[in-house]
Amino acid sequence: MPRKKKEQPNRADGLYEVKMTVGKKMDGSPIRKSFYSHVSKDDARRQGQKYIQDMQIANLTGNTFVEKDVTFRQWAIRWLETYKRGEVDENTYRITYEHTVKKHLLSYFGDVPITSIHPINIKEFFASKANMSKSMLSKMHMCLNGIFESAIDNDLCYKNPAKKISFSSHVIKAKKQVYTDEQIEIVEKYAMTRMPEVIILLETGLRRGELLGLSDEDIDLRNRDLSVNRSVADKRGGGILINPPKWGSYRTNPLSDRAITVLKWRCQSSGYLFPGRDGGPQHPNTWSQRLKRFMIALNRDYPEIPMLTAHELRHTYGTRLRRAGVDIYTIQKIMGHKDIKMTSEIYVHNEIDTLREALKDVL
Repeated sequence: MPRKKKEQPNRADGLYEVKMTVGKKMDGSPIRKSFYSHVSKDDARRQGQKYIQDMQIANLTGNTFVEKDVTFRQWAIRWLETYKRGEVDENTYRITYEHTVKKHLLSYFGDVPITSIHPINIKEFFASKANMSKSMLSKMHMCLNGIFESAIDNDLCYKNPAKKISFSSHVIKAKKQVYTDEQIEIVEKYAMTRMPEVIILLETGLRRGELLGLSDEDIDLRNRDLSVNRSVADKRGGGILINPPKWGSYRTNPLSDRAITVLKWRCQSSGYLFPGRDGGPQHPNTWSQRLKRFMIALNRDYPEIPMLTAHELRHTYGTRLRRAGVDIYTIQKIMGHKDIKMTSEIYVHNEIDTLREALKDVL
């Protein structure tokens, strides 16, 4: 009797694939899963039967059933799409989460089964990234924690290997530049007829996107206050997005005399206070290019005054409040920080001029 001809693989990559029903969804429809083998369809079917058997035993004994074949890449991508996209604004999603996961985590852990990643592997990962900033390492750790905690919730692994991992950076953190009170006076006078929004940043501490999102309806000149209701961000592929303020930090802050002078002039027409050419919100990148040109001109006329970014102008305001003795709880509310820890880390530091003033009667 002639030998039965061996069945050929049914996939282009040379694997045998068998699809089996392994359970039911909430609506009663079947859950189908593919099983693969290099040997035969029968072998792939045996793997499927073993999978179903293990799942049934786990259900009967009350133990957690863990799918050992899910890779880090598969779950990390699904975590991004399910737990982060749409839950945070697009800019935060792209920069904080998607970039971190795809550029750093996937390139290292890739297609390793998620159950095969242990604390020692996470520790080795951070050791390989020690030449990056502490801020970047913190983003990586936050993403790893989120990926593994959600994997536990979905019965894909037993423990979070990143949970108790510490890490350190070899990068010396660059100190943010801020203006002194004397420099603020010079810069604001220089900006009045050249780029008045610089004055608003120095007098309110707004974020760039919050500044560009201001409209005449957000300004109450009678009560001398400003409301932060939206933020402008650049959109992937071009254009802009109108988002809530970062961390949902809606707030109303008092205005200084100099800020009132600028805003009174700007509020003479309705709409956005610092619009683009079409009257809509100005694109953040366009505005940043204008700020750079302004800073170059300022530094040319006043070489002793450093060129600051929009974030450093905001930071100048927060530092100025702290120098004036404003408590960190008030600073947190004014700056729109997520929590008091963030404010403390930024503004509770040994600024030498503040220390000298506090100790002038002792030294």
